[in-house]
Amino acid sequence: MRRLYNKYLFLTVLVLLIMPSCLKEGEKTILVNDPQDIPLITDYLPADLLELFGEDNVFFGDQPPVIDMEFKSLYQYETVVTDMFHHPQPGEISPIMHYHKINQQYLQIADYISMTSVESTSKVISPVYMTGRGDNFTVYFYEVQQTDGHPEHAVLFSGTLTASGVENFRYGYKIMKYNDPVVPPTVYPVNSIFIFKDHDSMAEASNWYDESLINSQN
Repeated sequence: MRRLYNKYLFLTVLVLLIMPSCLKEGEKTILVNDPQDIPLITDYLPADLLELFGEDNVFFGDQPPVIDMEFKSLYQYETVVTDMFHHPQPGEISPIMHYHKINQQYLQIADYISMTSVESTSKVISPVYMTGRGDNFTVYFYEVQQTDGHPEHAVLFSGTLTASGVENFRYGYKIMKYNDPVVPPTVYPVNSIFIFKDHDSMAEASNWYDESLINSQN
């Protein structure tokens, strides 16, 4: 019995000694594959929103760039689809500045922090999903706005990461539903779609974010 025990003890020690040499060979560490399961953008977002956003502006791929940059954008209306009689016209530029930050990015999943020039706090959407390759990327998610009726938006934005900001920046959303039982008649109706581009096609890099601005929204 003692001989059998000593044999098992010897084999255990041998395995422990061999494992480090298996994990490292010539200073090269063996990496474990860590695939991510994210929803396909064509299944996740409404087809009409994607169509109006434009196929050329949706960047596919499973290796989006790491966006460690804060940026801002002055929106210009490009496409407006709504049943409301009075609405902004394509070509109009919004007077409101929009601020963006991708945070805690891990491959194709990240947090998204945003606010506008008329807000005193920022909000966090987590998680958001990312596709792309090289310097081109697309971000997509759903969010509930803290405005009249608490509308839920299907959202995507895209562009090309540069040293100066995000080139050819584009942002679009569709109103999916309102969460309040009573919806004011002054809000845009469900199924309204808005597509914006940056007024000069470059969403400039901007160190706007401060943790004191945070106001989490999931």
